[in-house]
Amino acid sequence: MLSSWCQYEALRYVSFPAVTLFKSFKLAPVMLMGKLLGNHSYPQYDYIVALFIGLGITMFMTSTDELTFDFNSYGEQTSAKWTGVMLLFFFLFFDSFTSQWQSRMFKRHRDLSMIELMFATSAFSTVLSLITLIHDGKLYPAFAFIREHSEIQFHIFIFSVCSTVGQLFIFYTIKNYGAVVFAIIMTTRVLISIALSVLIYEHKVTSTGFFGLAIVVASVAYRIKKKAEGRQLIKWKGFGARSEKEIELVQEWHEHIDT
Repeated sequence: MLSSWCQYEALRYVSFPAVTLFKSFKLAPVMLMGKLLGNHSYPQYDYIVALFIGLGITMFMTSTDELTFDFNSYGEQTSAKWTGVMLLFFFLFFDSFTSQWQSRMFKRHRDLSMIELMFATSAFSTVLSLITLIHDGKLYPAFAFIREHSEIQFHIFIFSVCSTVGQLFIFYTIKNYGAVVFAIIMTTRVLISIALSVLIYEHKVTSTGFFGLAIVVASVAYRIKKKAEGRQLIKWKGFGARSEKEIELVQEWHEHIDT
């Protein structure tokens, strides 16, 4: 719930292309949480890729969203967009912790299926959100807004359907075609999302921003290439008996779910 709130709140301060590209940096916190919570080990190229992704995102955001380190005469930062950056870092932290914790649950409870885990997470998030709305006195204003602006009901419905179907397609793709194919799809999706946002909403991207975007894409492509070495592109299909492949599916699903 906290990761979703931080992600949506960040859009008030930074552009959609910046938020979309920033998700590519999820590799770093996922590795950190995996090391802390699961004592996982990662190949050296993952750390190098994470470094270059961070460099590319920095170049993109400093040029496109005009992030500056300037201070006014009162010692306050003149760019409110840093609030958005801070929220995005919180988003990555909460999301990475959740994914690694769920992966840990899946390992401990071998009878727990992926769909059950998704349903339970969504159910508890709904309850927590309801409690928060009631406590802050925003439940009635929220329903009043939906009633007064009836057109938003269709948008909420479409958003919910697309989100649910998207989660199931992600699960199905990794299960049937492996994480390498899915990583390629997600990289393409990031580029298309940024391109559509630039065309439709006329976000300005400088040459430095495009160069930073190229660094991120090249870094992700290099990681895909390294992961694909010595492996079949179509990795495996379907579930048999409970095996390590299912655990691998959970880990890969969490790693790529929000990129």
